[in-house]
Amino acid sequence: MNILLIDPPYNYTEIGGAKQNFRNVLNQIPSLGLAYLAAVAEQKGHRVKIIECTFKQEYVNLLANVKLFAPDIVGLTATTPAFGNAALVTADLRKIVPEAVFICGGAHPTVCTQDCLNDDLFDFLVLGEGEETFLELIDYLQAKDKYILENIRGIAFKRDGKMVITGARKKIADLDTLPFPARHLLHPLSGYRPTPASYRKLPVAVMMTSRGCPSRCVFCDRAVFGETFRSRSVANVLAEVEEVTQKHKAKEIRFFDDTFTQDAKFVEQLCAGMRKLNPPVFWTCLTKVATVNLEMLKSMRSAGCWQVLFGLESGDDYILSRLNKGNTVEQNKKAVLWAKQAGLSIRADFLVGSPWETKTSFKKTLDFAKALPLDFAHFNKFVPLPGSDIYKNLIAGGHKFNFDQGFYINNHHNFAYVPEGFTRQEYASALNAAYKNFYLRPGYIWRRLLSLRTLEEIWGQLRGLTSILSL
Repeated sequence: MNILLIDPPYNYTEIGGAKQNFRNVLNQIPSLGLAYLAAVAEQKGHRVKIIECTFKQEYVNLLANVKLFAPDIVGLTATTPAFGNAALVTADLRKIVPEAVFICGGAHPTVCTQDCLNDDLFDFLVLGEGEETFLELIDYLQAKDKYILENIRGIAFKRDGKMVITGARKKIADLDTLPFPARHLLHPLSGYRPTPASYRKLPVAVMMTSRGCPSRCVFCDRAVFGETFRSRSVANVLAEVEEVTQKHKAKEIRFFDDTFTQDAKFVEQLCAGMRKLNPPVFWTCLTKVATVNLEMLKSMRSAGCWQVLFGLESGDDYILSRLNKGNTVEQNKKAVLWAKQAGLSIRADFLVGSPWETKTSFKKTLDFAKALPLDFAHFNKFVPLPGSDIYKNLIAGGHKFNFDQGFYINNHHNFAYVPEGFTRQEYASALNAAYKNFYLRPGYIWRRLLSLRTLEEIWGQLRGLTSILSL
């Protein structure tokens, strides 16, 4: 079958508001989710094409390319902020290829299933982890007389006007059974532009060594990959490292796991393998402070890791406890100092504007960030993600949310939620001021200038500076 997979478009006003703040620092990276789906479909002999509408020209040529490809199946992925655009694209494409079957998967369909089926744009939704479900659904569409649709776990559809949700599918236990993402169907790595704070050398390849997050943070949605941590084998990961560096010419790797250091034994074994690579490969990762120690961070540094991103979230212990982070301000500080001692660059995510945020706690977070030896700090506005515990509690308390507005974390003009004690303008001003107060300190600017190592870094930092000055 001809299978078309689409990463829906976005526009800069949605992400950055009317002034298009943060336009120069958007994290434009490949869609690993679509690339995994494409890989498993190709293994079964299907003809697959990926269109990434995050590239302007791809979006401009979308209708013509779809008509030319003549897909039997059109699949779209959708986060909550992107779902509206996914729906708009689908409405247009149904006019071009009316006989195609339209499928949507990703975080938003998984947690807002009924809403995604209400307008009858999509024939099927894939809920949760998609690879095995997608293949079974393709098999059904090829030979409907051989399969019972209701027996396919992890899908939703309408029958006689009523919604049908089949039972949940078990998560993939052995991730090594998955092929590597079909990067040959994506743009060359050199075409992407990750956020300037996240790289030293371009192009960057994005990889995941695990799925599932056992943490219980109340602001996070874990519906797609679940709460059970599953790791690939070290040999499997190293083979993909070799592929992205040799075949796709990556000069750096970003491990995009929710908690890269969840399994200490895996980290040590992977680091041992990374040290043997010739030439060496430099990399970064995302993780949490509760799963690191000084020895581990030193081992990562010696294996090519140059930066780690911690989710610190707050400089107020009360806020951390309500967010169910499982760590304290002192633990946050200790992990950052360990990382600095190990010779690592440090990025930190802070979540500001949750239901428990006050002007005092916001100031404590900013002061905490400025007191730490952080290289980069992101003051992310709170967004009530469907599927998160906070979202469920807010809905139970009578809140209603318009998913078309305010769900991009970098948009300081539209808000899905404003904490009590703040006016909308006060909240926006506090977010903008946090960035300026952190990044425009003379001492910080001087340290950043001394830390720059590559031309790519210098150009990226200049782009970042223009975004801060535009706030």
